[in-house]
Amino acid sequence: MPDSYPVDPFLGVDAGGHVLCGPYLPFSLVRLGPDTLPPQPPSGYASGQPITGFSHTHVSGTGGAGRYGNIAVFPFTGAPRLFADASEHADEFAEVGLYRTRLVPSDIKVELTSTPRTGLHRYTFPSGAKANLRVDAGAVVQTGHNLPATTSGGSTGGFVEWISETELVGRGDYRGGWGHQFPYSVYFYARFRRAPERRLVGTAKGLQAHYPTPAGKPAPVMAEGVRAMAVAHFEAGGVVELEVGVSYVSLAKARASVERELAGAPSLEEVAARAKETWRPWFERVKVEGGDATRRGLFYTSLYRLFCMPSDLGVDDEFGSWHSGVRHFTDFYCFWDSVRNANSLLGLVAPEMEAAFLNNLVDIAEHVGWLPDAWIAGHGAMIQGGSSVDILFCEAALKKLPGVDHARALRWMRKNAEVESPDPLLYGRHLRHYRAHGFVPAHEGALYAASRTLEYAYQDWCIGRLARELGDEALADDRFAAARRVWESWSEEHRVFVPRLADGSPAQPFHPDRSGNPREPWFCPYFYEATARQWMWNVQHDFAGLVRRLGGDTGFVAALDAFLAPPPDGRGHHGAHYHSKETMLHAPFLYHYAGRPDLSARAARRALERFFKPGREGLSDNEDMGCQSAFYICVSLGLYPLMGQDLYWLTPPLFPRAELRLGPPGAPALVVEAEGAPERRDIARLTLNGRPLDRYWLRHGEIAAGGVLRFELVAEGDPRAWPEGERPPSPA
Repeated sequence: MPDSYPVDPFLGVDAGGHVLCGPYLPFSLVRLGPDTLPPQPPSGYASGQPITGFSHTHVSGTGGAGRYGNIAVFPFTGAPRLFADASEHADEFAEVGLYRTRLVPSDIKVELTSTPRTGLHRYTFPSGAKANLRVDAGAVVQTGHNLPATTSGGSTGGFVEWISETELVGRGDYRGGWGHQFPYSVYFYARFRRAPERRLVGTAKGLQAHYPTPAGKPAPVMAEGVRAMAVAHFEAGGVVELEVGVSYVSLAKARASVERELAGAPSLEEVAARAKETWRPWFERVKVEGGDATRRGLFYTSLYRLFCMPSDLGVDDEFGSWHSGVRHFTDFYCFWDSVRNANSLLGLVAPEMEAAFLNNLVDIAEHVGWLPDAWIAGHGAMIQGGSSVDILFCEAALKKLPGVDHARALRWMRKNAEVESPDPLLYGRHLRHYRAHGFVPAHEGALYAASRTLEYAYQDWCIGRLARELGDEALADDRFAAARRVWESWSEEHRVFVPRLADGSPAQPFHPDRSGNPREPWFCPYFYEATARQWMWNVQHDFAGLVRRLGGDTGFVAALDAFLAPPPDGRGHHGAHYHSKETMLHAPFLYHYAGRPDLSARAARRALERFFKPGREGLSDNEDMGCQSAFYICVSLGLYPLMGQDLYWLTPPLFPRAELRLGPPGAPALVVEAEGAPERRDIARLTLNGRPLDRYWLRHGEIAAGGVLRFELVAEGDPRAWPEGERPPSPA
């Protein structure tokens, strides 16, 4: 990419970021990259570990048990054989559209690039060396402390078959991974650009066939079973190039992708250059100017990650379970994360994609009977807190996102709130007690009962608000009343929401600052992945009510100050309440509700400086389908969304100028100007399209048609800073 779009694919690959360093295109099916020795992070790659292969399917930035890492290619030298040791590597390099490294001590140069549904590999072997490429149809990412083909992904079968001297086809069958244990398959078509002298096939049991390539008509060579694989052997090494098409539906589609996307056998350099050009209009949706190179690099790398997942499967194309004329996606991994900010940002700069996501969700509901909270490999996956997509449909309606049938969506949202789910792990809610009493009881079969109560309450509010938007006042009043009952779980003693037993009494033992399981807080019986104090800021439908219960403006500011105080080491999580977990990322902006947007600005800037650094350990937590990336982007722009509503909180931007293209090429633009950024961090004056703005928040409708939002910034201590403004409405 040109210098104005600097991206570091290695940023955040380690230390919990779990992002993919290999090449991918916006929302592509193929996400190609290196995998290292197990145990692996969910992305398959950890710095400094030996490489086991280069596979075509990956998640990026997730947590949980391993999945994907399928159809892996591994080069090695010497005699032809099925198995070869993992390899150390050096001279690693990655940029948009390209990954390369050198395996040692074999001295094999590896170069990878990709198209939406294919990977192009080039391996350069030392002169005189015998060369081998293994294609492993059974490869799967293996995270630690999980069982393959159950809690973690594993090979359950498949086949490979040589169909000509240069063509290999196959299928891998898999099961397990985060979210669900339903089986899935990946088909591939591989074409070598030169014919090997020998072809091997085998499975986990060992070698099944070892054939010289015959002259004339090639004989078929096939192996079937767990971890089916093939090896192509070249007596004289040199350059070996391999085209691989991947499909979730059929061999024919995998082959068609190669013939379409790699037609004419373009060079690896040509394909990599095309990838950069494909990315250009996506980077141009949010352009920033000024600031230092490090911040621009963090910004554009975040934008690169925002457009990574889910995978676009097209209309009745790469999704095989049904055809309905609706564009389909896979690997929404998960809305529970992305709903916090990433979907709001997409709704601003890629509204056509957000609308396509929502239409896909309605289509899924109409075929499987429920709205999913995650959608992975053709199945709904683990519900972490109700149906987060209820929030998205409400937000889309309030923002008047075009092309979404909100009435159809509301019917399925109502089912979440009105029909007891037969399997709340995968869809719906724990409703039996919640509908009657307004909370999910602890120790009654529902893990994370207290955090579910908070999430259900806001989802109820979103159902009500969408109902009001559609003119159903009775339903709106009913759901608003349900949402207000969240305060029945408030404890004046602890000044947090507390878990309750079925009889309404507080659950014991309980401490507001302890998860109950410090080694694995996600297994806490009361709050998911956090403590009561970390969850208390999630009453998005009534932040004003939280201000009152914490003692008004003064008490609220004191409580938020204590919550946001950094740990002794200045960056990590130990000793701190606030960290870069999805459910609390928005907390710095809540000072707005106590009339202190200046404190919001300082806290948000501290969070950027604490949680986002250049380098391989640059992220403090899982990237989580754009959630961490959207936080960096939105804080940098000074425009942070409130999920489920049509409101943005304003704070001083990081760059002197930004231009947001509000849709595909040709859409209107919102220009954000910040005189004095980034050195000056206080706001003296705000204007929107030249008119003074006497508040530190905006509604989406005010910027949906583009315009100019201008910040006049001054240094800290300037008497002109932070003139009093109207507080944001609660709810917006």
